[in-house]
Amino acid sequence: MKVNFTFKNLLPSERDFVQKYFSVDSKLGKIQSIVNRLNPDVTLEMHAEKFARKKAYKVSLLLQKPLNLFVFEDDHTLQEAIDLAKDKLLERLKKLWDKQKYNIGGRRQEVIRSV
Repeated sequence: MKVNFTFKNLLPSERDFVQKYFSVDSKLGKIQSIVNRLNPDVTLEMHAEKFARKKAYKVSLLLQKPLNLFVFEDDHTLQEAIDLAKDKLLERLKKLWDKQKYNIGGRRQEVIRSV
């Protein structure tokens, strides 16, 4: 999985922070483990933007074809915006994994219901 970063209205120190903070294994590792099972050739686009009039940040994450998942989050701190966007993306990836696991060789889990 490739990761591309784009920035708008961020200072160089904030850009470095985003790249270092998001590239940590705890942030990117969980996403990579699920994406590599689904399709290892996917590109993750990360766009970080600082609003001009407000003291807030917007972080958006886009997984390119064939998954086409897009999430974004606005927050007052860059760190929280990254964390919340990452959590949203993980939730969507887990749902997608649950739906497609039969097609990619995952084990079938049977639910036992008691009557």
